[in-house]
Amino acid sequence: MEEIKVNRKIEINKFFKISRMKEIIKPTKPHKHEGYFEIIFLSEGAGVHIIDEHNYSVEPPLLFYMNPGHVHCWEFSKIPKGYVCIFKEEFLSAYPDIKLIFSKLSTKYNLRQKNISIESDFKLMREEYERDYPDLDILRHYLIILLLKMSHFPIPKGNVQTEVNPTLFKYRQLIEEHYIEEKNLEFYADKLSVSKRVLNSTCKKEIGRSASSLISERIIVESKRLLKHSNNSISEIAYHLNFNDPSHFAKFFKGKTNLTPGQFRDKL
Repeated sequence: MEEIKVNRKIEINKFFKISRMKEIIKPTKPHKHEGYFEIIFLSEGAGVHIIDEHNYSVEPPLLFYMNPGHVHCWEFSKIPKGYVCIFKEEFLSAYPDIKLIFSKLSTKYNLRQKNISIESDFKLMREEYERDYPDLDILRHYLIILLLKMSHFPIPKGNVQTEVNPTLFKYRQLIEEHYIEEKNLEFYADKLSVSKRVLNSTCKKEIGRSASSLISERIIVESKRLLKHSNNSISEIAYHLNFNDPSHFAKFFKGKTNLTPGQFRDKL
């Protein structure tokens, strides 16, 4: 049986990339992108963009948004111009609330009808990305601004909203509610009425990561916030995050960041 081709447009050790749309008409074969999200802005072009079982007409200016795993291809009848922004979930690890926006996004946004201009957002990201030493924090905040804007764009009547796996979405919400007192994957699986194996398989399929890594990531985000923005001792932070003892917290933190909590605070 012939399998759907998987395109990898971003290196394994990178989390963000932005480039100009290839200005060619050649049709592409159906393929999917695993492990990263994709936002495409087109200022020019014409044709059809096929995403899963849906056909979308290309009538710029417009925006396409795709989650990991979507299968798509292009059939252009006019040379396209615009930008392609690719990012992995880890790029926004310090902003778990932003990830919840993903469930609100539509697959396609018609920008002409609503007189919405966002080309400058992509231009700024591209300029920063092309610098000899791009600032990842600047790129990250440009992306967050773009996602926030997109979450407020009107969704055209009849348009398909990007499918978000309900188990993954609910899992993210549960982590946000319980990560301090509950670090055991079994707790979340029980809440979701699925097995740990199914939950882990869902996360692997949807975002290419283990289920437990999302819990650890949220704890690390909060740890860094407290280490940076509070005068609490490391022991106080450890107990606040419900670790049995500071040494356990220090071991966990170093295992995820390669720094002890003290080393992290000293570097600030």
